[in-house]
Amino acid sequence: MNKSDVNTSRSRILILGASLWVLLAIGIYIYSSHQAELNLEQQSRSRLIDLASKLEIELDKYRTLPKALALHPLMGQVLSGENGSDSFQEANRLLTQYNQDLLTDSIYLISAEGITLASSNWQSEESFVGVDYRFRPYFQEAIKGFSSSYFALGTVSGTRGYYFSQPVISEGLVAGVLVLKVALTAFENDWLDDGLDFLLTDIHGVVFLSSYQAWNFRPLSILPDDIELQILEQRQYGSSLRVPLTESQSIEDVLLEPRLQLSKDGYIADYYQTYTDMTGVGWRLFAMAPASLIVTSVSRTLMFFTLVYMLLFLIAFSWRRTVEARRELAIINEKLEHIVDDRTFELSEANTQLREIIEKYKETEITLKQTQGELVQSAKLAMLGEMAASINHELNQPLAAMRIYAENLQAFVKRGDPEAIESNSKHILELNQMMAKIIGQYKIFARKSTGKVIAVSLTETISESLAILESNISKSGAKISLEQLEQDLFVLADKVPMEQVVINLVNNALQAVEDSDQGQIWISAAKEEAQVILMVSDNGPGFAEEQLDKLFTPFFTTKDQGLGMGLTISQRIIESFKGSISAKNRNGGGAEFSLSLPCVQMGAE
Repeated sequence: MNKSDVNTSRSRILILGASLWVLLAIGIYIYSSHQAELNLEQQSRSRLIDLASKLEIELDKYRTLPKALALHPLMGQVLSGENGSDSFQEANRLLTQYNQDLLTDSIYLISAEGITLASSNWQSEESFVGVDYRFRPYFQEAIKGFSSSYFALGTVSGTRGYYFSQPVISEGLVAGVLVLKVALTAFENDWLDDGLDFLLTDIHGVVFLSSYQAWNFRPLSILPDDIELQILEQRQYGSSLRVPLTESQSIEDVLLEPRLQLSKDGYIADYYQTYTDMTGVGWRLFAMAPASLIVTSVSRTLMFFTLVYMLLFLIAFSWRRTVEARRELAIINEKLEHIVDDRTFELSEANTQLREIIEKYKETEITLKQTQGELVQSAKLAMLGEMAASINHELNQPLAAMRIYAENLQAFVKRGDPEAIESNSKHILELNQMMAKIIGQYKIFARKSTGKVIAVSLTETISESLAILESNISKSGAKISLEQLEQDLFVLADKVPMEQVVINLVNNALQAVEDSDQGQIWISAAKEEAQVILMVSDNGPGFAEEQLDKLFTPFFTTKDQGLGMGLTISQRIIESFKGSISAKNRNGGGAEFSLSLPCVQMGAE
């Protein structure tokens, strides 16, 4: 099969797979949409029953309370006018105490004429005392001798509440009405649900409690004129009614519609409605499920189906390609067997040559390491050459003094002065020891490295390096400041090369400040996490910007003399200890070199 036939076959498979997906997706869309509607209706119905039950239980807790309070003797005394103002004050305090204990919104006593005589909020600016409530249905029913309940918006407080009213009987007659108001704000916490909205309406379809505040006090349909007039006269929802939520002509038309369009957050949204009648209080509870929930559910189902389908299709497609590839591979294997036989001999020879190259590479690497060590040693000897004048100066002074002491010694011998002979001999011995110490320091510096990386005391290394450079420091007149030099700082290094690096950096700093009358060099070393940072800085002229990038380049130097290998070798040494070295210009003028080396914690287990 040629390449064109393979491409044609694959194209047909892709078209067939896409067509099958479309057919299956349509079927799954229809089924999942229907199933999502059923699930959403079941979820809404379950939530409705739960919320209605909670609301009825909440209201039932308060239903019998007005009956008990109406039997209190003090209520009859207030209505009959006994004890004058004292009974009114006592009634106010009693109602306030009951209101706090029962967690109600307010409790108040109304006379037979409809005027409030005592109230739990008698001390509030919104006190009900003296307010006429004859227009309220709960008063009109109770004054006739019947218990009543009613939902309305408070005319004084402006808060929603459910009112329980009970006639107060005195001497066999209805003398007044006791009213208990329950706020339903606490119940609003139960409205929260995963995507569902809820409406609570009266028998006329006016929303008085909802999960979306903008729907409150709006009828679900257009109200008849007489019903609207009745609601306005009772001031159940304030002095006016707001615009209906739908254009339906009656609440019955709304109940027949499976879907409603309601405005929310500035948009018109589709809702699937489910409702239940709360016959005990004459209310109707609606659950509004956004149609977008079904779209989301169906989209997730289609997405999941698509992923599974693509996975299965890719598996089938991959299996078919595997079969084709095996067939092609068998043909290729036959050709490869012949090619492998031809190439085996060539590879064998190439392998032999590669081994020879590796051996030569190893030899070259060994030679390179030796050369590098010799280069380091040469750099040290070159530095010793630079310090030769200082060595000569340091040795000439004690030699001249020894000559003078020797001449004096001969004179003292001739005179036979043993005390003078002993004193001069002591001075000659001291000078000899001083010269041995000077020569010993340079001898130690000139020795070769052991090549072993061990724990090296950085503090000791700095001290010995400064001792070797003591003559150069004295000659330059520069001031050496040891700042933040912590004790017992140990790093992983080879002591001799490490000492060479420190000497090189300090010697460079000395040369940088040699023309300054107030030359100063700062040396600091401190531990930072797992590293030890050594810094050497001076107040010399520093570097030009173009020089900073070349400082560690071989044979680059800013001095009139020298090979320009000191910093290059120092960098190689520090990197061999798995550390780093960098340079920059100091803020106050001059150069600053920074070394970072792995820290060793001595004595740690």
